[in-house]
Amino acid sequence: MLESIRIVLVDDHSMIRIGLKAYFDTVADIEVVGEAGSGEEALRVVEETRPDVILMDLIMTGMDGVEATQQVMKLCPTCKVIILTSYHEDSHIFPAIRAGALSYVLKDIDPDDLARAIRGAYAGEAMINPQVAARMVQEIRGNNQNELNPFFELTERELDVLRMIAVGKNNQEIAAELVVSESTVKTHITNLLSKLHLKDRTQAAAFAWQNGIVRRDQT
Repeated sequence: MLESIRIVLVDDHSMIRIGLKAYFDTVADIEVVGEAGSGEEALRVVEETRPDVILMDLIMTGMDGVEATQQVMKLCPTCKVIILTSYHEDSHIFPAIRAGALSYVLKDIDPDDLARAIRGAYAGEAMINPQVAARMVQEIRGNNQNELNPFFELTERELDVLRMIAVGKNNQEIAAELVVSESTVKTHITNLLSKLHLKDRTQAAAFAWQNGIVRRDQT
């Protein structure tokens, strides 16, 4: 009997999950063992089902795909995460890969190619969308005038602080949201300004908007 690859679908749009499940129901060696509409729900489903592969959306309310991937990798280190998204900007690619995702594909992928990506992930092989791969190659080759890419350099917490600066939150508000002290927030700001070679939080906010770290639909 053919061994099935057990997968979990994570996407906050139910129609996407329904469509994916309908397709995989026709694929003999892939079995959908769970679904989740949020990052938080994904952790529960993964803990219950212990799948081989997880198809993870990036932009979700609450816990997003990057944080969910980080938590999944702690919860189930043997699970393979494939990011399935519409976004191919640096601000999405690098945090997702850094979080532990094995593959990064876009939602316009052919269904049969997605099935191949799942089989590859199960075998430990990565599949990267060509647009995404081109960005990664540019980074490796140092095409940004030999400057370090800030999306690699900033920690997840520094990125969180940068996003909050960009939407106009002050240190007290940032500290309250992150449940840390204001002095810790100031340290994060000092570090991120240094890494990005910026003078002040105004420049940091402009940088965040210009580079897609925050978008209008997230505010």
